[in-house]
Amino acid sequence: MAGAIIDSVQLTPTHDGETALVVSLRFANGGRSSVQIDAEGLRQVMAKARVGNALELVGQSWTVLDVLSPAFIGAKREERRI
Repeated sequence: MAGAIIDSVQLTPTHDGETALVVSLRFANGGRSSVQIDAEGLRQVMAKARVGNALELVGQSWTVLDVLSPAFIGAKREERRI
């Protein structure tokens, strides 16, 4: 097993009253970690993993959690002319 697998998932309330998913990861060396995903991120994760239910994420590689593509900080923005 390379990397980590999703060991469990659980819904949790956030400080602003929304719901998030806590994803527990298990690494090959026995280590554990947790990641919290907001509703929009969860939709993207589920689409990437091709699942219809968050419980179906259990047993999958943690790579399905990598859905964000932040813009390169040093990237030059295109100027908009009016």
